[in-house]
Amino acid sequence: MQLLLARISAAVTGAMGLIVLAGWYLGASNLPDPFAGPWSMKPTPALALIMLSLALFLLERRRLALVLGLAVALLGSLTLAEYVLGVTLGVDRLLPGIAYGGQDPRMAPATAVSLILLGIAVCASLLPRASWMIGLAFGSLTVSLLALLGYAYGASSLYSVGGYTSMALITALAVAFESVSILLTRPDNGLVGLLRDPGSSGRLLRPVVPLLLLGPFVLGWLRLWGQRQGWFDTVLGVAFLIATMTVVGIGLSWVAARRLRDLDRQRDSAMVAMDAANHALETAVDTRTRELVQVADTLHTLVAIAPVGIVQMDAAGRLLTANDQWHALSGLTREQSMRDGMATAIHPDDSERVRREWAAAIGAGDAYETMMRFRTPGGQVNWVQVSTAPIRDAGQVTGHMATVTDVTALHTAEQAVSAARAQFEAAFASSPLGTAIVDLDGRVVAANPRLFELAGPASVVIDQHIEAIFMPLDAGAPGARRSEVFDGPSTRQRMDRRMLRVDNEETWVKVSIAEIPAGEQAGALLYQVEDITARRLAEARVEHLAFHDPLTNLPNRLLLLDRLNQALLQSSRHGQGVAVLFIDLDRFKFVNDSLGHHIGDAVLTEVGVRLRQQARSTDTVSRIGGDEFVIICPGVASSQDVNTLADNLQRAIAEPIRIGDLVASVDASIGIAFGLGHDDAEGLLRNADQAMYSAKGRGRARYEVFDDDLRGRIDRRLDTELALRDAVELGEIETWYQPIVDLQEDTVVATEALARWRRPGRGIVYPGEFIAIAEEVGLIKGIGLTVLGQACRAAVILDGGLAVSVNVSPRQFAQDDFGVVVRRALAESGLPPERLWIELTESAVLEAIDSAARTFQELRELGVKLAIDDFGTGYSSFTHLRAFTVDLLKIDLTFVRDVERSEHDRAIVEGILRLADSLRLDVVAEGIESAGQRDLLRSMGCRYGQGYLFSRPGPSPLPVVSFDS
Repeated sequence: MQLLLARISAAVTGAMGLIVLAGWYLGASNLPDPFAGPWSMKPTPALALIMLSLALFLLERRRLALVLGLAVALLGSLTLAEYVLGVTLGVDRLLPGIAYGGQDPRMAPATAVSLILLGIAVCASLLPRASWMIGLAFGSLTVSLLALLGYAYGASSLYSVGGYTSMALITALAVAFESVSILLTRPDNGLVGLLRDPGSSGRLLRPVVPLLLLGPFVLGWLRLWGQRQGWFDTVLGVAFLIATMTVVGIGLSWVAARRLRDLDRQRDSAMVAMDAANHALETAVDTRTRELVQVADTLHTLVAIAPVGIVQMDAAGRLLTANDQWHALSGLTREQSMRDGMATAIHPDDSERVRREWAAAIGAGDAYETMMRFRTPGGQVNWVQVSTAPIRDAGQVTGHMATVTDVTALHTAEQAVSAARAQFEAAFASSPLGTAIVDLDGRVVAANPRLFELAGPASVVIDQHIEAIFMPLDAGAPGARRSEVFDGPSTRQRMDRRMLRVDNEETWVKVSIAEIPAGEQAGALLYQVEDITARRLAEARVEHLAFHDPLTNLPNRLLLLDRLNQALLQSSRHGQGVAVLFIDLDRFKFVNDSLGHHIGDAVLTEVGVRLRQQARSTDTVSRIGGDEFVIICPGVASSQDVNTLADNLQRAIAEPIRIGDLVASVDASIGIAFGLGHDDAEGLLRNADQAMYSAKGRGRARYEVFDDDLRGRIDRRLDTELALRDAVELGEIETWYQPIVDLQEDTVVATEALARWRRPGRGIVYPGEFIAIAEEVGLIKGIGLTVLGQACRAAVILDGGLAVSVNVSPRQFAQDDFGVVVRRALAESGLPPERLWIELTESAVLEAIDSAARTFQELRELGVKLAIDDFGTGYSSFTHLRAFTVDLLKIDLTFVRDVERSEHDRAIVEGILRLADSLRLDVVAEGIESAGQRDLLRSMGCRYGQGYLFSRPGPSPLPVVSFDS
């Protein structure tokens, strides 16, 4: 029956934990009323209680129950360690996915202690002896009962258990249920066993225990309730309580008297029976003698097992007999103790005093009592309390009986109290915090030197009201929240106050107030005052830095978004628009790289000043990072006003900036977005950012307004980017080919590999629509690898040793492993290196000068031919040609298109051909579309050409080539 009750109680507790966990995951508002509110249980104790309930259900599975008990004890121990060490170990956030809503997720220290006791109690329940389990379970039950009494009586010092964070009511109930469940698992032990006893002890306890448990509680609650209702004052309430307890005591005494009367009657009946038995016993002396011997043995046993040392001495004080406890305290054997040997157990420092006092007591025949130390032969020191009494026979002292009680723990505790008192006095005097002891009327009883330094000499502090040292509370100032600290029993609080120092300087201090207990009541208050003036100033500075850019002192992104949200809110109320101007400085990187970052910082600061000067007083100018600024213009009536502001801003920024002897010049690209009250602040800022990038893409030093057309271009680009990310894996990247012919011999010498994207639903997409996007988002490497591999495999099957020319992106070429990529493609396809041409644009060649020179040399050593594509379109072609050894130059089609009609283009082509001839380089003319272009180039001495005249690009590695005019 008791085991069933234990499991039912454990099930109830487990259900509580599950409901609490469900509430935390679903939100506190979804909990039933008893589980919600400020007394709600934290998630970690709820998990621990569920584990305890499982352990009680699985006691037969000893290992699993042991693991669960140890896990619960570990949770409590880690939490307690967090409080003691002042660190965070993450126990309170063990369960993922819970939103605490600003609450402290850590369980109370009292809850942690209860979980430790319960977890160890579960482990101890697996041991044969139940004493450990019972003691631990009663300990956790005591903690929960203290908390429950605190909630019942409204005494927070009880349910906060020692002044720590309060144990929740539901937690206290759950801990009590778990404690009772553990006690019921051993129904034959402890108080439960006595209550179940069918004998006299059980009959006596069963009717009394409920009265003893509930009677004081109910009477105390009724007395407090009556007093709060105003039915009587404190004196009458106490009198009522005493009278009630007296009546209850008389009732219990009456019941006990009736029981004793019954016992007396039974005793009288026994005496009659005993008289009858005496006659029979007179004839059984031997039997009686054996009974006396048994009694003597019993007494001897009682003496032997007594928890105190018992010694019998003769009239001269010499030891005759002693029990085992005395031998344990003295460390002497029976032989060593006999006669005067017991004196060797006394500590040398106490020996002379005890001998003198003991001799005097023996001489006077009086009792003797003293405290002394025993030192065992092993060196252990035990403090003992010795009490002796003389044994008299016919008025003569015939011996002495003595008890020896071990008081080592008591003496150690007294020393600890003395040491603690001394430490407190030293800490009080030398504390860096101003400290005062204040009575319950608010009068300063004592103060330390630090408080005198802050508040003035002792004459203006001691015996004065504590509030006299502080400045009056300002209801509107931070930290001004204040409760009447002397009107109630709960006075623990912290607040920021101002006080006037001795030098008349106003100082901010943090005041901490705690109770100094005197028994069960507060006897005084401990005030601690910490000077936090420097910290308050630092906090104000930190708060400013949290919302402002440290370089320009302009609002940062956080404050910008807050201001933008406020502007949108006002816009919805007044029906006006909000404009956002996203400003990015052009050529600022050049200023940083050429003049130094300190000059760049000065430029940013000056730009911030100019922006504030041009903006309206109601506008917000902010710097959100790097060279990016944002201006919020609330209350915009027309877009023309914002356009005018953008023009003024660009003119102001473009003005040269003089910094010492240096002059810096920057421009600005501005993106403008308009919003109304229903718009999202982040979205509006993103629209302005995209408009700014559009302005940069259209030539910089201009402004663009975010509109439907721009939104469409951005959406189309995003659609292309998303589809392109899977194009390589889905096999959508294809390689088409256009032959390169020998203009002098009318033969095909190579074929150029060109990337195509066969996009589902769109058909063939040409490189101009996706290569730039692929380079920007980092997808060009995969596309380049695909084209290179397909081109090498296709070239292997070409007859006549034809080469294949592959275009390489500057970003792909600048990667450290490009040489390895080319080697792998050649090895996997079997294509000879001399049949592979790598085409690089002029921009790629310029980047290779600094970033990929080693790759360039590696390809040359491998035997791969290198060609410069679109030659003549760059700015440094002739200057940097000598930096690398190349094999071919490809004349850009823009020069070939008008070579028949434009003398300028013809001169450029002739110059490129002469330069290539002097450097022994072959030349390929791109974009030949007419026989006239072919013939003119052939007459100029151009060796190779390609274009629609010969063949359009196609999926075949060698399309059909036409040499007819």
